[in-house]
Amino acid sequence: MRDFVARSRRCGAGSANAVRRLAAAPRGFTLVELLVVIAIIGVLIALLLPAVQSAREAARRTQCVNNLKNLALAAHNHHDIAGHFPTGGWGWWWVGDPDRGFGRDQPGGYAFNLMPFTEESARYEFASDGQPEVITEQQKVRVRQIVREPLPLIACPSRRFGQVFPKPVDGTFVAYNAGSNAADENVAGRSDYAINCGDTQLNEVGSNGFPAEADFPPIKRNFCLSVTGERLTGRGFNCPANSVANANGISFQRSEIAIRHVSDGTSSTFLIGEKYMNPNNYETGADPGDNETWCTGYNNDNFRSTWRLPQQDRLGFNDALIFGSTHPGVMNMSYCDGHVGQIEYSIDHAVYRVMGSRNDGLLISDIE
Repeated sequence: MRDFVARSRRCGAGSANAVRRLAAAPRGFTLVELLVVIAIIGVLIALLLPAVQSAREAARRTQCVNNLKNLALAAHNHHDIAGHFPTGGWGWWWVGDPDRGFGRDQPGGYAFNLMPFTEESARYEFASDGQPEVITEQQKVRVRQIVREPLPLIACPSRRFGQVFPKPVDGTFVAYNAGSNAADENVAGRSDYAINCGDTQLNEVGSNGFPAEADFPPIKRNFCLSVTGERLTGRGFNCPANSVANANGISFQRSEIAIRHVSDGTSSTFLIGEKYMNPNNYETGADPGDNETWCTGYNNDNFRSTWRLPQQDRLGFNDALIFGSTHPGVMNMSYCDGHVGQIEYSIDHAVYRVMGSRNDGLLISDIE
C-alpha cells in the first residue's frame, strides 16, 4: 500500500511538472491565425493606400501652386523693370541671349526672360559675351549648358521625375544661337508650364524668313506680329496661314504686353498655367508640345492657347495647343494679378476663351 501511494505521489508530481513545462513553453501562432492576421493587414493597406496617395498628391499639387505663384511674381517683377510681361521671343529655332535685353530683340522665350527674377541672375549672365550683335562660340557653349539646366520652378512634381530628356527632333541641333549637342548626350531641359498666348488657333511660329545665324545681326526681320499682337501684312509665306487673327494673349512672338494692355482685367485673364501632355511621352522628348527646350522662343513647348478646352493628361491623345495637367479634375493657372486658381476641365468653353483673351471686351459675367 505504501508503495502504491508513493508511486501515485510521484505520478502526480510528474504530471504537475509536465503541465508547468507546457505552460512555460512559448506558444506559436497556428497557420489559420497567421492567415487571418495577414488578411487583416492587407485590408488595412487597401483602405489606407488611397488616402496616402491622395495626401501625397495634395502635397504635390500645393507645390505646383507655389511654383505658379512664384512664376507670376517673377513676371510682375519683370514688368516693373522692363515695363511689360516677358516677351515670347522669336521662334522655335532660337533660345535666350542675355545680351539682347527683355524686349522685342530678345530671341528667347518667357521662361528664359524670368531667370533674373527667380534668383537665377548668375546663371542668366553666364551666357553673356557682351556682344549682342554677335553669336560667339563662348555664347553657344554656355547657352547650350543653360538649355540643359531648366528652372526648378517650371517642373510639376506630379507629372514626371527630372526635367532633362532626349531631344529626338532636328538631330543634335539646339538653336541658331546655341551649340549643337553631341550625339551621345543629345538632351534638353523641359517645362511643365506654358504662358498664355491668347484664345486664337496659334501658339508657335517657325523660323522661315527669320534671321538665321549667317544673317546675324538681322537686317531684314520677317516677323508676323507686332509687339502688341496685331497681324502684320505683306509677310507672304513667312507667316503661317492660321495666324490671320491678332494675338490677344500675354506673351507671343516679340510681344511687349503691359498691364495697360490687359483691358479685360488682370484678375480674370490667364498668365501662366500647366500644359497638357500625353503620358506616353513624359520622358521621351517626342511629344509635339515638348520636343524643343524650356527656353525656346515662341512655340508650343512653352506657349498655350484657350482655343480648345483644357484636358487631363491621358494616353493616346496628343494636343500641343492646349493647357492641361496630370492632376485629376482640375489644372492650376495663375492670373495677371498674381493669384493662382484651379480650372476644371469641364469649364464652359465660352467662359474659358474669354479668360484667355486680354482685350476682347467681354467679361465672364457677360457669358454666364
